[in-house]
Amino acid sequence: MNSSGPVVPEPISPTVGRRWLAQEVRRLRETAGLKQSDVAKRLRCNAAKIAHMESMRNTISGPDLEVMLALFGVPSERVEWYLRLAELAKEKGWWDGNRAVPDWFSLYVGLEWGADRIREWELGFPPGILQTRSYIEALVRGEDGPSEVEVRELVEARLRRQEALWRSEEPLWMHAIVDEAALRRRVGGAEVMREQLHYLVEVGRWENVTVQVLPFAAGEHRGHLGSFSWMGFPRAGDPGVVYLENQRGGIYLEETDEVAMFNGVFESLAEQALSPAESTDFLSELAKESA
Repeated sequence: MNSSGPVVPEPISPTVGRRWLAQEVRRLRETAGLKQSDVAKRLRCNAAKIAHMESMRNTISGPDLEVMLALFGVPSERVEWYLRLAELAKEKGWWDGNRAVPDWFSLYVGLEWGADRIREWELGFPPGILQTRSYIEALVRGEDGPSEVEVRELVEARLRRQEALWRSEEPLWMHAIVDEAALRRRVGGAEVMREQLHYLVEVGRWENVTVQVLPFAAGEHRGHLGSFSWMGFPRAGDPGVVYLENQRGGIYLEETDEVAMFNGVFESLAEQALSPAESTDFLSELAKESA
């Protein structure tokens, strides 16, 4: 049985590695025509453990993986790649255990760090990965009384995320659509806002960043129910992940039809929004108004 699957590069994020490994275990099991209970019997565990492996709740150990790969009939030349992936998945990213990255948000940061493309629609604020230091600090200080140490840690953590945009190997490609309301909402005073608006103009000129503004004049639109981001990964057949956030944490959607729906919304917003060039002019004029 040839269950080797597509040849893909090793991910640059342990979180993405865990996700890929979980996806592959499920794909290989289904291709082999086996149920989770069949795999559990071979590993002498309960089926819940296999379900947790396939949903990223449990880390897959090397010994368990070797047994499963043999059971699934994976060719010997591909076994080494899977075992390397399992080793990578056990590593810690800079976000793991970082006090400034809540547990519920750690998964997002790990996925963001390993994504090759992101589409983000924002109603409330410019995307965090495109915010300036002073803007971030103003937002953080507006929260529930953080200490100076916490402010510094939170700011540095968000700025660290932005390094994905200019890393030397495989920089992240970012397409952001921002509602006009988010750009007119005064955060930190006029000087902070001018700096933030000018920064959006600057990054919008980078080869790997596209910034569009959805003006009030565009009228009704399909993004009125809330902000969202889609993260894509360099793996054939991977639909990516849609991330939604609320007051209690984050929600991750990976079903193909759900992801396709959100990408459809994003494409609709991109058509309604100002072009990148028009958005640059809009942001520049808005910065002048903040003077």
